[in-house]
Amino acid sequence: MVLSINVGELLLSMFDGFEKVILEVIIALLPLVAVFIVSQIFFLHYKKKKIIVVIKGTILSLIGLALFLQGVNVGYLPMATKMGEALGALNYLWIIVPIGFMMGFTTTLADPSIYVLAQESERASGGSIKRKFMFISLCFGVGFAVLIAMFKLLFGFSVVWIMIPGYTIAIILAYFVDPDFTAMAFDSGGVVTGTMVASFILPMSTGIASVVPERDPIIDGFGIVGLVALVPILTMLVMGLILNPPKRRKKEDKTSDN
Repeated sequence: MVLSINVGELLLSMFDGFEKVILEVIIALLPLVAVFIVSQIFFLHYKKKKIIVVIKGTILSLIGLALFLQGVNVGYLPMATKMGEALGALNYLWIIVPIGFMMGFTTTLADPSIYVLAQESERASGGSIKRKFMFISLCFGVGFAVLIAMFKLLFGFSVVWIMIPGYTIAIILAYFVDPDFTAMAFDSGGVVTGTMVASFILPMSTGIASVVPERDPIIDGFGIVGLVALVPILTMLVMGLILNPPKRRKKEDKTSDN
């Protein structure tokens, strides 16, 4: 069977509602542009060449964000939802657990914000955290978080039973870890819950919850972003505890010696 595809109709469908997306991105970028203009007038005083670089970066950001969000609207969201519904309708529902881990791992691999975080963390830590090591650790961390989320969809337990102990452990670890690692850890939790997780993992989970008996997409499908945010925080704090001697304890030791 040969499928005939009208290229013109395909392109039109790809950019359906694109003007609304562009408007949303412009509104989102306007505060940043306003802050830069005010800063430039009062204290930055960048030269013409640097201002041109900033303008180029802003235009590229606008185009990139608009295209990405359009791709999410016409591709990721419907595809992930349909995929979740198909997985939830399977007789052997346990398969969502390994698939969840794989999806969490691969979506993190494809997330550009993770690359930026890993690069900046290596720079900020003076090379004590290697970029590749951190990147792979975050991929495994997100994969494990999505795996737990799939168990949640299977058995219907409350996310509170994981979130409260998890963040309690994170707060305790933060006391013993170098403050630089602590800052990077909590930043990593916010970064990994961004573009790819929210646009693919979340609709896939709500799709699964919508067809699994005794599950509610609103109650059981959500909470996954919180889980995904928690695991990288714990991963980074443990890395900080292992890779770098805590400055806080060093300072306390010096104080006690004096």
